[in-house]
Amino acid sequence: MATQQRKGKRNRVSKISVTIILSILVGFTFAFVAALYYFGFLGALSILGAAYESPKHLAVFVGVYLVLSIFGELIAKVIYYIFTKKHKIQTFYDFMVAFSLNFVVNWIAISIVNGLYEPINLAWYIEIVVAAFIALTEVTFDYEKKKKKRNRGK
Repeated sequence: MATQQRKGKRNRVSKISVTIILSILVGFTFAFVAALYYFGFLGALSILGAAYESPKHLAVFVGVYLVLSIFGELIAKVIYYIFTKKHKIQTFYDFMVAFSLNFVVNWIAISIVNGLYEPINLAWYIEIVVAAFIALTEVTFDYEKKKKKRNRGK
C-alpha cells in the first residue's frame, strides 16, 4: 500500500513538472515571436517615420495586433484552401493568392488597431507598407519548392 502511494505521488509530481516545463517552453516561444514582431514594427515604423508616444505603447499595439492576426490568419488559411484546394504554397498562383489574402488580413488588423489605439497614429501608406512586408514574410516562409528528380544513371 505504501509503495502505491509513493508511486502515485511520484507520478503526480512528474506530471506537474512536465506541465510546468511545457508551459514555460510555450511561453518563451510566444515571447520570442512577440519580440520579433515588436522589433520588426519598431524598425519599420522608424524607417517610415511613424510617430508613437513610447515603446510601451508600441508593445501594446503589437500585442493587440498579434491577437487580431491570429484570428485573421485562421480565416486566411481557410479561404486559401477554398480557392486552391492545397495546404502548401507550390506555384506562383498559390503564392499570389496567399500573399493577397495575408496582405488584406494584415492590413485590416493593423487598421483596426490603429483606429482603436490613439497613442500610435499611422498614415494609410504606412499601414499598407507594413502589411505588405508582413504578408510577404509570412508567405515566403510558407513557400515550398517542388524538388525536381535528377536522373543519376545517365
